[in-house]
Order: sequence, then C-alpha cells, then structure tokens
Amino acid sequence: MLTDTTTTASVDSGDYEVLRARMAEHAAELARRAERLNAQRVSAFGANDLRLLGGTRLATEAECVLRDLATVDGAVLAGANPAPGATARNTVDERFGWYASSTEVDGFELVRVVSATAPDLFGGQGLVRDFDELFRYYREACLLRLRRVDGLLLAVFQAGPRPDDVRVLRWRPDTAGRLAYVDARGDRDHVFPSAYDFAWTETTRDDHVPGRHPLVTIDGELFVSTVGGTLVVTNIGDTESIRGIIHREPVEESLQSLADADIAYARVGTLILLRVRPYKERAWRYFVHATTTGTLVRQDGIAQGAYRLPGDEGIVFPGGFHLGTGMHKTFDTDTHDLRLERVVRAPNGEGTLYVCQQPAGGGTLLLSYNAIRKEMAAPITGRAFTLLNDGRLVVLRGDAEPTRTHAVQVWATPYVSDAYAAGQPPVAGPLGRIGNADLVHGISDSLAVVRLVEETGATTAAYEAVLAACTRVTDRYHWLAEAELADLSAPLNGLRETAGQVIAEFRTVQDLTHAAGAAVDRAAEHIAALVRRVRAETPRSAETWIRQLTDLRDAQGRLAPLREMRYADLHRIDALRTGLDEELAAAGRRTITHLSDPDSFAGHRTAATELADQAQEAETVADMAPVTAGLDELGGGVQLVADIVADLDVTDATTRTAILEQIAEVQAGLGRARAILAARHRVLAEEEGRAESAAQFALLTQTVTGALSTADSPEACDEHLAQILLRIEDLDARCPELDDFRDALAAKRAEVEDAFAARRQHL
Repeated sequence: MLTDTTTTASVDSGDYEVLRARMAEHAAELARRAERLNAQRVSAFGANDLRLLGGTRLATEAECVLRDLATVDGAVLAGANPAPGATARNTVDERFGWYASSTEVDGFELVRVVSATAPDLFGGQGLVRDFDELFRYYREACLLRLRRVDGLLLAVFQAGPRPDDVRVLRWRPDTAGRLAYVDARGDRDHVFPSAYDFAWTETTRDDHVPGRHPLVTIDGELFVSTVGGTLVVTNIGDTESIRGIIHREPVEESLQSLADADIAYARVGTLILLRVRPYKERAWRYFVHATTTGTLVRQDGIAQGAYRLPGDEGIVFPGGFHLGTGMHKTFDTDTHDLRLERVVRAPNGEGTLYVCQQPAGGGTLLLSYNAIRKEMAAPITGRAFTLLNDGRLVVLRGDAEPTRTHAVQVWATPYVSDAYAAGQPPVAGPLGRIGNADLVHGISDSLAVVRLVEETGATTAAYEAVLAACTRVTDRYHWLAEAELADLSAPLNGLRETAGQVIAEFRTVQDLTHAAGAAVDRAAEHIAALVRRVRAETPRSAETWIRQLTDLRDAQGRLAPLREMRYADLHRIDALRTGLDEELAAAGRRTITHLSDPDSFAGHRTAATELADQAQEAETVADMAPVTAGLDELGGGVQLVADIVADLDVTDATTRTAILEQIAEVQAGLGRARAILAARHRVLAEEEGRAESAAQFALLTQTVTGALSTADSPEACDEHLAQILLRIEDLDARCPELDDFRDALAAKRAEVEDAFAARRQHL
C-alpha cells in the first residue's frame, strides 16, 4: 500500500527544489531593495554607527581611583576614592569632579570644570551635613556606584564590611528638570531589575509522561529526561524507546527519578530556553533550542541573566547572544559577577545597548545590537561608562590603580538622548514623512525575513516562520508598496506565496519520507524476526530446511519494491540486503550439510508421487488447482536449493554430486506429475468444453427462435441478427480446440442469416 501511495503522489522532488529556488530569488530581491532603501535612509538622516573616536584622559588634582561616571546637564560627573594611605579630607570636591566635553582639532577632550561653572549639584547644607555624617561615622566609607534610576541620581557608598551595608545619597529632578539633593535615604531606590525580562515556567507532575523511559514534556515540542545517569533532550515523546535525541550529557547522580530534577522553560520568539538542575547538583544547566533549525546548545551564561532582543529575535546575556535562527556567539571576555542592568534604545530604532555591570561597581560590559544587520558588535569593556546627550559614549579604562590621569575611550553611538534627537532638523520627502525609526523597523524586519530564508533549515517550522514573518511585515508597515520607498511589498508578497506552496510540498515530502521510513522499519523488523527464527531453529526435514531458504529469498524480494519508493533510505535498504545475502549463504551451507544425507529428499519424492496420483484422480478442472499449486511450491523449493548449491563453493565434489542427483530425481518425479496433470487436464477440459458447448448451442437455438418471433420490422431483424452473430463469434473464440463445435457454429451462422433474411423479406 505504501508503494501505491508513493506512485500516485503528485509531489516530485523537482517541484520542491524549484519552489526553494524561487524562494531564494524572492529573498535576494527583497534584500537588494531593502539595502537600497537603507542607503536612502542613511543619506537622508545620517549614519550613527558604533565606532571608536579615540582616547583621552581625565585629570584629577590628587592621586585617586575613579570609580564611576554619570552625565548631568550635559557634563560628566566623575566619582572617585582617594589613594590608600593618602590624607583624605572627605569633602564633596575631593570625591566628585566635573568634566565638560570639547572638540579640538585633534579630537575629543574632556576638560575639568571649576565648581563655579559646574552644574549646581552639590550646593545646599543638607548635602554637606549628610556627607560629613557619612564619613564621621564610617571613616572607611568608599564610593561604589553612580546610578541613574527612574530619573534619580544615586551615589552609593560602601559603609561596612557586608555587601548590603551601604549608604545612598540621592538627587531628584525639580520642577525645572534640574537635579536637586534630597537626602541620604536612597537605599530603597538602590535596587536592581530582574535578571530576566521574561518569565520561566516551572514544570510539574502534570508535565511528566510515564513509560519505560519517562519524560518531561516542554509544551509538546521538547522532552527532557535525567534518569539513567544521562540528561537527554529529544524532540520525540516516545517513552518506549528514546528517539529523536538532539542533546545528551552525563549527570552527577545516576540513581535519580524524574521527579528529583528541577526543570523550567521559557519561550522567546522561536527559541525555547531550558533550565535543568539534576538531583543533588547545585548549579543549573541552561540550554537554548532554536525551533526553526531544530538545534540545541548548552548556554550556561544565561545563569547571570538574559534579556530579549528587539522583536523577540533572540536573547542576549552577559558575554553573548543567541538568535532565533540558531546563530549564536559567546565573546571571549571576563563576565565574572556581571548582570544585565539596563537597556538603552536608540531613538532611530536601529540600535539597542545592553548594559552589564557588577552590582558593586568596578566592571562594565556593553553589548550593542544592530537591528538592521541583526548582529552584535564586539563588546566594549571598562570599569565605568556614561552616555552624553549627543550619543558619545565615554568608557573608563585602565586598572583600578591610583593616578592623576585616568584613561578613557570615546565612542560615537546612535544612543542620543530623546531631546537631542527631537532637536535635529526635519527631513523632507517620503522618507521624512515615514520617519527614521519606522523606516529602520521596516528595513530590519524585511532583512530578518531574508535571513530566515537563508539561514534556517528545511523544516516545516522554518517555512511556517517565513510565512508568518512575511504576513507580519506586510500588515505592520503601510508604506511598503510605495515605489519611492523601493516597493518592498512586491518581493514580500512573492515570498509569502511561494512559502505557502513550499510548506504544502514539503509536508507531502515529509509524509512520503515518513511512509518510506515506516515501510523500511517494518521490513527491518520482519527480517530481524526471520533471522532470529532461522538461527534458532534446527529443522528435521528437507522441507523445513527449504522453507527457511524460501523465506529468506522472499524477504530479499520484498526489499526490491522499497528501493522504488520515493525518499526511501537506500543505504539502509542496501545494508538490509547485504545482511540477508549473508544469512542466506549461511543457511544454504547448513542446508547442504543436512541434504548430503541420501534420504534427505525422501519426503519430496513421496510428495511428487502423491501429487501425480491426485492429478490422475482429478474429476474436474477445478480439482487440479491445488495440485498445480503444490507442484509449483515443491518445484520452486527444489530449484532454490539447486541454485544455492550451484552458487556455493562446496569443497567436497562428492557431496555436491549427491545433492544434485537427488534434486534431479525429485525434479524427474515432478516432471512426471506435471505430464500426468497436463494429460488429465486436456481430457477433462475437452469433456467439460463439449458439455458447455452443447448447452451454449441449445441456448443459442432458443435465442434465435425467440428473436425471429419478436422481430416485427426490418430494423428489428437487423438488430437481432447483429446481436446473435456477435454471440456466435464469442462462442467460436471460446472453444478454438473443438473443431466439430466450430463447424456446427459455422452451419448455424448460415442458417441464422438465411432465417433473418427470409423474415426481413416477409416483413
């Protein structure tokens, strides 16, 4: 039945390849148009790529260790701790310094600003009082961080040996938008965001799938097991035999049940994140599964936190990222004690900056993601950073050693402030009408569709993701069809239509592949059972030995149609055929050893004699059918033995000769039986034929008589005559061996023609 299905199926591998090529053409055209539109956008709005402008130094009056940076009213605020052993005055001016940016001929420079021209951040008796109290009671207090939280500026000081023993000074914007000192009670504001911006779902007993190999189901798409000493992740929920394994690794405790492990998962776009902690293990293991490619990798960096990329296109974590297409990268940089604290989005929508910092300060890692190119820039590391209003990024570099000059790097970035972006001159024309941010999003989403086509594997989920992405993009951006904006809708619509066709064809290909695989599986199971039986069985007669050989040869014959099935695994079929050939040869050698006995074919000789007697005693042709079948079966088995004896390298010529002589004797008996059967068949066939012919002739005579009596017009005579002549021709063809009957039919034909001619003349 499977063979018939594959023969009549309309799908052809060529159709699928043609559609795949057409998808690639639409994707290439979409990429060309999107790049052309992006070039127009950059020309109109300008480029804001992340690039290094250069380095400079911040000068301080005394040796100190700069701890952190912040931007206030366009100036850079630097927080410092005095050099160990130095005489500290513990004043505001000693701990904080102001720097203003200036662009010289040779590049960017930060110049220290005197207090008179600095922002009025440290005025007021309240700050002086709280500052004096801080160092009066905690002489060893040191600055940890300068943080901006919900509009507040926080200065975090370590006041004791415990990490949570801190004192926090805070400033809040006044009605004019300028920061004004509040108090030293900012502890409640000094909190950190969640390490994850998505929710983890803990699995429960309801997710357990019992069986021989119990599994935990993850939304029915993945299945996890930690029993048997191995952590296994599969995409097939078969609890009888573990199949579809996409990842496996050992666990520390082999004796554990499924309920002993802690398992959680989260979905981000097309990614499934797994968090597994086997029994008696302290550390969680993290995995990322890309549903579009079916791949799974271990990614323990997620333990420090993870945020979603724009549009749920993947995740970012301290030191790396993982895209929904399966592409991932971990940067070779120190991520110790780093956690994601902040996300800065460029007003034009092109870039997103992920800020990773050590909670106690002293380490910063910046990851900039470009939404159009769908790539993460090389990480920027330092001890602290701050962003100026015009998007320039100041990164504090160097070791935490006391010095008077402190190295910083300055980068150009797209992360300008909202006020700065709003102050830029407007752009005329259709680009200005749409806006830079919306153009970036549309171009980014279009190129994301291109990457889905180019980078994902040939799976139903991948093609469905392409179709969904095309639909989402065309529905989201109304301007895609405008000719002045490169008309991105044309290739998108073509890609969407072709993706739908590919899904239909691909599903058919999958069905045929599964059908062929199931047929080969059944053949393999049948062969395995047959081989086990043949090896375990010790026949006591030649008939049983020959039946073994016949069964093995039949199994070989069943493999031939499987090779004609579309998408069948030919290598596996060839391996099965090779194994059968070896088993048939081994069984043949064992059979020859048994058949060397002079009486081994006694049963065959007796069977041939009995069949000859049955043929002689047959009373009807129908009685001969079982005799014919028995002769064919007996002769086929004997001929099979003869073929095997001829093919095998039998070293003892005497043994070969004895077996062939016995086979010849059996075949002679079969020949006699067939001769008797043929002679008896001729006799019975003639007798039955004559009896049937006489009955047919009598029926014909009655038919002629009835037709003559009912023919009441010349036309009716012609019609009845034609029908009767056709009947006579049919009878003549059915009995070619009865000459006398054919002569009688010829005479009857002439008689009928004369009778109807006379009847027609009479009418």
